[in-house]
Amino acid sequence: MTAASHSSKNTNHAVTVESEERNLLVHPVPSSVIIVNESTPLISQEQQLAGGSRHRDDSFKIASCFTLSTDEQTREAQIRSLILLSLSSLLFACVSVIVKWIGTEWSSVDIVVARAAVQLLLGLVGCCVVQVNPFGQKGVRRWLFCRAVASSIALFFFFYSLTKLSLIDATAIFFLGPVFKAMFSCAVMNGSFSFLDAFYSIICFTGLFFVSKPNFLFRNIVTEEEQDYDHFFAVVSALLAAVMSATAYITVSKISQRTHIMVHVVYFGLVSLCIGIPLHLFSVERLFLPKDTREAGLLILVGIFAFIGQYLINLGLKKAPRGPVILLRVSDFLYAFIFDIVLFKNIPGFYTLLGSILVVVMTTAISLHRWHQDEVKAATLRQRKSKERLIQQQKLQKMKQQQDKPLQREQAK
Repeated sequence: MTAASHSSKNTNHAVTVESEERNLLVHPVPSSVIIVNESTPLISQEQQLAGGSRHRDDSFKIASCFTLSTDEQTREAQIRSLILLSLSSLLFACVSVIVKWIGTEWSSVDIVVARAAVQLLLGLVGCCVVQVNPFGQKGVRRWLFCRAVASSIALFFFFYSLTKLSLIDATAIFFLGPVFKAMFSCAVMNGSFSFLDAFYSIICFTGLFFVSKPNFLFRNIVTEEEQDYDHFFAVVSALLAAVMSATAYITVSKISQRTHIMVHVVYFGLVSLCIGIPLHLFSVERLFLPKDTREAGLLILVGIFAFIGQYLINLGLKKAPRGPVILLRVSDFLYAFIFDIVLFKNIPGFYTLLGSILVVVMTTAISLHRWHQDEVKAATLRQRKSKERLIQQQKLQKMKQQQDKPLQREQAK
């Protein structure tokens, strides 16, 4: 076998290893899905890892999820990104408060339609400013559409649950998104689902029972309001919202990383309008208009806050380390807890608090666990890649020495 064929074979093997590492980073989307209320990130795992979450060494410890980069410039960028994510979480919490506030006068469908109209307008303006095609590239348009459909359906279900449930209940049930994300990535994208993942998931669904308090388990303690059909459907709606948000996140890996966030906003607003307007006309047969400037202002604020929050979360995830981002997600529940007590005077009961804590802690645990798995796999592949390169260099050096031996013999003669 010639030296050229040896070199070609080794080069192809190295490319295979590099491709395998890239597939690990892109296709098995991490279960640590960053879902802030009804929002879903618009960037893939590769972009999140580029923000500093990958470790430079081949070892990984779970305690590193609490740490930032040792490089001063990188650390400052990570802190700024975490601040942006915190602001995004606060804005989406404000959206939930407004939806809960005006939900007695407006249906959830009307609120979604109003928000979609505002976001579509802002998205089109944003596309003009950054000079991008609002319909995106041809190869990814179907995935943009699929993601928009899943996100829109999730939004309709989540807003309905907000109008019928307390902020704490709706947010806690929606927190199950990472569990469904882990299941879907295992079923659809050949991801792993370990014993610990299953254990955390079981505890999460146990917490769901405490939050929802089904009649057959809590017959003696549930209130009349919690026994009616609307409450049951609201719980199911929040659960379906978590499922559809996880579905929307799965489609992100199919979308080009060059797709601008404004394109996603346009698709989301357009699809939400196409779904919401027929639903509205079918239910009331006429269009509602705001009664006064207060209602109009609140509806517009829902769209503006959601638009800014979506932009900030995607901007922040590009540089924020993945571990602190997972822990920062707990602020969603804290905001819901504070606003529900302070603004709506809703004091949660023991079982609601117990179930919410179980859901929040276990979803955080499953996200950190799967992050740990991703980091270990990435470190193993980097070791393997380094070893393959070293072996390739040694073989090339050996072949070069063998080629130089006849020349040395001729020079010696």
